Amino acid sequence: MQIACQSCRFNFKLDSNAVKTTGTLVRCSKCHTVFRVYPPELARYRRHTRVKTQNLISYFAFNKHRRLISHGLGIAVDISKGGILLETPYTIESSYLVLTAIDNLKNIIEVQGRLIYSKKSPRGTFLCGIEFIGNDERVKDFITKLVLEYSVQKNNLFIRLKKQLCGKNSPSNPGRPMPSVHQP
Repeated sequence: MQIACQSCRFNFKLDSNAVKTTGTLVRCSKCHTVFRVYPPELARYRRHTRVKTQNLISYFAFNKHRRLISHGLGIAVDISKGGILLETPYTIESSYLVLTAIDNLKNIIEVQGRLIYSKKSPRGTFLCGIEFIGNDERVKDFITKLVLEYSVQKNNLFIRLKKQLCGKNSPSNPGRPMPSVHQP
């Protein structure tokens, strides 16, 4: 089967018998991006291409009366035109959400979404599939800014967090002790 890398769009051939129905991780021979490939008979069910990301996302969950019932942080695992896969330390139980992030210009970007599923991962975190709702231009703007932010920050959330927490203080620049991050 012929597939295209999700990052660089490089085309290459893959034996369709080697692809599992649950998807198989492959690595692009050109840019070395790892992504999941589905068999041809299942691939058509995905309406939108998914792009891997590691953006930090704040979410606000509302009840049917539009009252805030919970909020938290998660890491965007991947994003597409249709939605986002968010990894969170706790399950999200509300169906209506507002997702926010900060772009590289320090602007808050937001989009509305609907929780499709929340399932526990083998690591003990929760994977939450969220479908975008609302104005197509607003969704497109949110996705574009998230992907750009991910690219600008050298594709690594943890390097970005370390820079934000430590500022100029790093192992190569000793000074005051590095702050530690604790789970509540």
